[in-house]
Amino acid sequence: MSRLGAGIVALALLGGCSTTTLSDQELRRTALWAAATECASGKQASIKVDRVDDDGRVHVRVLPGGQPDVPAFNACFNQKAPERLAEAGRAASPAQIVQSGSSRVTSVAIQTINNRFLVPVVLNENQKATFLLDTGANITVVTPDMARRAGIELSGAASKSKARMASGQEVEVSLVRVKSLRVGLARIDNLGVAVYEIGVLDGNAKPPLVVDGFLGADFVGRFAMTLDPTAGTLTLQLAD
Repeated sequence: MSRLGAGIVALALLGGCSTTTLSDQELRRTALWAAATECASGKQASIKVDRVDDDGRVHVRVLPGGQPDVPAFNACFNQKAPERLAEAGRAASPAQIVQSGSSRVTSVAIQTINNRFLVPVVLNENQKATFLLDTGANITVVTPDMARRAGIELSGAASKSKARMASGQEVEVSLVRVKSLRVGLARIDNLGVAVYEIGVLDGNAKPPLVVDGFLGADFVGRFAMTLDPTAGTLTLQLAD
């Protein structure tokens, strides 16, 4: 499916979350080490991976004559690191369909405004919200106001990461974990999200279009997704 919406795309989620546990750190470091060592092998054998810090920074050494291999290593790592982190995230926060007996499918009614799809979500099982569906965003985004209403701790200790808007602008976001995020009966617990002030998406809409967050590929990508704008429904099914 082509990209939907116009959201925020994280450049690299190498930092932890404010509620990160030791196991989270170990999973992240293992994932980044695997990505880096894979990219340093083969044609990039002149690059050696030394270590991955607790904050996710990867340290490498470029051996004599290896400078021409650096761009290829960087390109490989930028591709592999999100894949390995996503795999680690899936292991730590499995997707599920709750309260549905043997069913593996759930559907919700959505709104369509100027080719943008608005999805009802529930944060931490206590706060209803409206998110923009954005399959081009590799991390779900929550506004600071919605985070506070959902009881999400926004402390100065929250990790920071650089992110890139669809326009190409780079911004700084805070990284936290939500206890749960649910769409219909589709839920992921302990999901890492970015907190960022989105602002008005469409000032020409009547009323102006404002949402509580972006629903990214880190959530919907864990399910088989069917979007039916005509029927006004979003259907999520657990993958086999």
